[in-house]
Amino acid sequence: MTDETIEQQLKRLLPSGLDDIIREHRDELRLALATEAELKALETAIADAPARHRLVKWNVLVLHATAANGQVSSPRLVGRLVDTSESWITSHVVGIDFEQGLVQTKSSLYRISGPRAEENDIDLLHICASLHDWGLGARFGVPHFVY
Repeated sequence: MTDETIEQQLKRLLPSGLDDIIREHRDELRLALATEAELKALETAIADAPARHRLVKWNVLVLHATAANGQVSSPRLVGRLVDTSESWITSHVVGIDFEQGLVQTKSSLYRISGPRAEENDIDLLHICASLHDWGLGARFGVPHFVY
């Protein structure tokens, strides 16, 4: 039996921010919102076409992985679907056209609307669940949530 209250248990379990999602092997994986320089590096012209989804409260989350051969960064679009308000995270972002509000990932085209979200507007539990879906959760001590 534990002396912790439910509130204390929840506080320990729920991530307080992006930096609190990866709890083990933090030297191997780090999560952060894209910097201005990282966003600039992704900027490109994208031909207008039908988008898979339109997202609001969006931002680009970057998974920075460190391996023996150096660091690999994988930007992912996160946000909320306009139609359903469902939290969303994409595959690797390959380009962003800010003028048209388009984001091209490895497999789909997305439309973004409105300003970039702040960290406190991002669904951290959805990121945790996604990391587990991708097979990364257990290795990196990510809190486990089922969405």
